[in-house]
Amino acid sequence: MAFLTLGLLLPPLLLILYFVQKNFGRLRPLNAIPNAHPTVPFSSIWLISIRYRKRENRTVWDAHKRLGPVVRLAPEEVSVCTLDGLKTIYGDWEKNAWYEAFINYGTPPLVAKIHSGPHSAHKRLFSNVYSKSYVQNSSDISAFNSRILTKKVLPKIATSATTGASIDVLRLNMAFSMDTMSAYEFGSAYGTDFLDDEDACRHFLEAFAVVKNGFFWAGRLPTLTQNLERIGINLVAQAALDGQAYMEDMCWKLCSLVHTAIENNSIDPTSTAPVVYVQRFSSQTKSMEKTPPSPTEGPDFLRKSVASDMLCHLIAGHETSGINLTYAMYELSMHPEFQTALRAELRSINPPLLFPPSTSGRSAFSPSIVIPPSAIPRALDALPLLNATLYETLRLYPPGAAGQPRVAPRGGAMLHGFMLPEGVVAHAAPYSVHRNEEVFERAEEWLPERWMGERKKEVAEWFWSFGSGSRGCIGKAFAMQEMLVMLAAVYTNYSSYIVDAEGIEPVDEFIAGPRAGKLILRFEKV
Repeated sequence: MAFLTLGLLLPPLLLILYFVQKNFGRLRPLNAIPNAHPTVPFSSIWLISIRYRKRENRTVWDAHKRLGPVVRLAPEEVSVCTLDGLKTIYGDWEKNAWYEAFINYGTPPLVAKIHSGPHSAHKRLFSNVYSKSYVQNSSDISAFNSRILTKKVLPKIATSATTGASIDVLRLNMAFSMDTMSAYEFGSAYGTDFLDDEDACRHFLEAFAVVKNGFFWAGRLPTLTQNLERIGINLVAQAALDGQAYMEDMCWKLCSLVHTAIENNSIDPTSTAPVVYVQRFSSQTKSMEKTPPSPTEGPDFLRKSVASDMLCHLIAGHETSGINLTYAMYELSMHPEFQTALRAELRSINPPLLFPPSTSGRSAFSPSIVIPPSAIPRALDALPLLNATLYETLRLYPPGAAGQPRVAPRGGAMLHGFMLPEGVVAHAAPYSVHRNEEVFERAEEWLPERWMGERKKEVAEWFWSFGSGSRGCIGKAFAMQEMLVMLAAVYTNYSSYIVDAEGIEPVDEFIAGPRAGKLILRFEKV
């Protein structure tokens, strides 16, 4: 009886709540913004539903196409798809609690720093080793790239070309991205070896997949999740907690291994330097000498703080780069003429990335060829077809496809002619931004030539796969360089062909990789 009564009373109560809010509430200015769904002025259920059912990216883009550049998604949340909106929101607006889902070891990494002041201070601890000039001139990156490509990646592709066997390039690209990211963080002798250790790679990817799915409520409804947890109701599945523990344990072991070697002055002489770890640890140590951590942060704060960033970069570095490399290989396999033109361009650099170097004459991979560390990165950075391949793939298949939330500042703000009250959440989604037909003609097609045409400057302005502003992706330069060198090394020497691309379409989630979790290609030597 009680449930029947509640069912009868709920609709009129919601209508009353909506009427009061519409006419008297602080959110009244939002009534001028088109609603993506009739319920959004008084309920977040619709938005939570499309996110939970993995339909957010397409649904929000459809709303923009129907309703314009600014749409309301929930009582206090809007989506924006304009260049001015991007500059406004991601200029100096603060993040919200959603980012706390990225906390590791109970300690926030850079991405989980909500307020701009602490974020800026945290970023300064190690942003120098992620700058483009540092990355291009790094002898450590040059050394481990050459080793990983010639000893692991290219031999696997050579075997495929010789035997006719196919390769899951999504797994290959994620393993490559993890091994290079961890080599930069910890040194080549102390990072992961996912390219050769298939069990370790599989276990990590399985754990990560469970974590992504299991922490949905913690990310989208953090306050409710925390309050329910206090009374013994956990919305996060135990499997997800176990997966997070597995990843934290793996990263902690990597940190401990290299830390012990540094303390004992026993770094493996064959290893590249643990660039990111050393920079992050030493900077944090100096910072703590000036401002000691509070007692609540615990005695292990230094090591947990460093490990939290290390794990965050391992996760972000392997997944997004692995996904984009996979889609680039897919599109190149679908466009053999462009692939041929790209190969000619790649072989024009001096020296080219020919493999194997012992039988290929002058090769950048040859031990007898001595070139500055910056020579290959700068040469690749100047190749129009290679860069167009990468940028167009990032546009059409942005790995981080959904909106990155920010909060309207004190006193509110104007956004594309609409007044947003203080505290309202606003965001722009790369999935939507990159499909604006006024900027990207035939936006649903892979057209790398758009990055070399008369409108390339305008197109570049709307490119948003790495975010923007002071809180844009800290690892952009490293990620771009690693993806360029991987594509260059492969397509200088081999052509690729599709064996199985079923399920290649991106999942409709924040991180949008292939739905089937695979892309099977075969390669031929050229």
